[in-house]
Amino acid sequence: MQAPAGRRPGGEDIAIIGMSCLFPGAPDVDTFWHNIINKVDAVSDPPPGAWEPALYYDPGSDESDRVYCKRGGYINSIARFDPLKHGIPPVAVGGEPDQWLALELASNALDDAGYSDLDEEVRHRTAVILGKGTIPNAGTITAIQHSMMVTQTIEVLKSLHPELTATKIEELRLGLRSSLPRMNAETAPGHIPNIITGRIANRLDLMGPNFTVDAACASSLVAVQLAMRELQDGNCDLALAGGSHVLTPMPMITIFCQMGALSRRQEIRPFDKDADGTLLGEGLGLLVLKRLSDAERDRDRIYAVVKGVGVASDGRAVGVMAPRVEGEELAMQRAYRAAGVSPHSVSLIEAHGTGTPVGDFTEIQALKNVFGPRRSRLPNVAVGTVKSMISHTVPAAGVAGMIKTALALYNKVLPPTLHCDEPNPVFELEKTPFYINTETRPWIVADGPRRAGVSAFGFGGINAHAVLEEYKEPSAQESRRTR
Repeated sequence: MQAPAGRRPGGEDIAIIGMSCLFPGAPDVDTFWHNIINKVDAVSDPPPGAWEPALYYDPGSDESDRVYCKRGGYINSIARFDPLKHGIPPVAVGGEPDQWLALELASNALDDAGYSDLDEEVRHRTAVILGKGTIPNAGTITAIQHSMMVTQTIEVLKSLHPELTATKIEELRLGLRSSLPRMNAETAPGHIPNIITGRIANRLDLMGPNFTVDAACASSLVAVQLAMRELQDGNCDLALAGGSHVLTPMPMITIFCQMGALSRRQEIRPFDKDADGTLLGEGLGLLVLKRLSDAERDRDRIYAVVKGVGVASDGRAVGVMAPRVEGEELAMQRAYRAAGVSPHSVSLIEAHGTGTPVGDFTEIQALKNVFGPRRSRLPNVAVGTVKSMISHTVPAAGVAGMIKTALALYNKVLPPTLHCDEPNPVFELEKTPFYINTETRPWIVADGPRRAGVSAFGFGGINAHAVLEEYKEPSAQESRRTR
């Protein structure tokens, strides 16, 4: 990789030259793609070590300390981190696990891009931008338990049992603390959310900007947009961008149950007539991004080209949590305007597709408004969502869709979606250019490059859409490295 040649004008296409991921049933990118094209459903009951259904699960209860849904996308059994590999004392590992897994995946993504050893000048101009929620997570819950819950529990016990001696009270306090994950000076940084990117920059010696973005379910697509701007403005020459949600704690599940957003039948069925809600999942994905001209110059392997990302808010909707057609439509319009291409040139949509009836209906309406009515006898735009296989990974949902779509473009394959046995008739898909693609198919286009759109719409009214295109190598360029 060569050193930068000065500031680049904005608007240049961005190449995806490396990827890594950890999603339910998939510890790496190759397995992730294998599972997708083979229609593997990685949704399951919580595995040992996730949370204990016997304590919280009650499908007949709507109480705030119980949950009616236990199935989701879990990664406990396949998540691995070797601290010594990264020069970290094992005693320091604690807090929020995504910090450590993100470091592992950042290293893997750079390896995949062929840049495991960056020279000093490039390291000084490499950014790290990740989507990450600030909803309750393992780190914050542990900190609250140590700092407040132990003391509150002891005070309740003292009021109920005044006969307890000071010695017994201290034994109870120590017993409660010992049942919690460690929290001390060595593990404390693991409880601070933004250190997820700071730790990557620290261990990999990267000196571009590092920060996190919280745009709910749109977080990782917004992170990609910001990374693209850093590259297009010439502020950096390489960027790691993506999103993380590697643990779904009980408070988060109870919040979604109280909103009625989770499926009572405990099955995520995006766009199906029987869809009744979403399922929560865990995962993390990272992209290595580079200006396309630089990637071509350096003969990088290019998975796909990001043409543009559009972001828009819902404005004054029915409620702050309700999706709005106008906001989603505007994000798409901005994406295609930034990409400089027509929606009619797109033949695959990786939809947000949460499986909530209102959310799916709103998304299809927005797509209909942007793409218009069917222009030929048969539909020509495949629609699907990886959530049907791994569930909803919240701030990592957008990057899961981008990795899936980049691989679809790279391999020229239309990937299937699951659990849509009969599309909801209220969508009136027969009047649109869209069809729900349920089988793995060769991706054939009559002319022009293959193009796809990827959507991620966040609760709170933040919407993002990315436009991706297959990379076609200039005829005069030598062959790139192959996977």
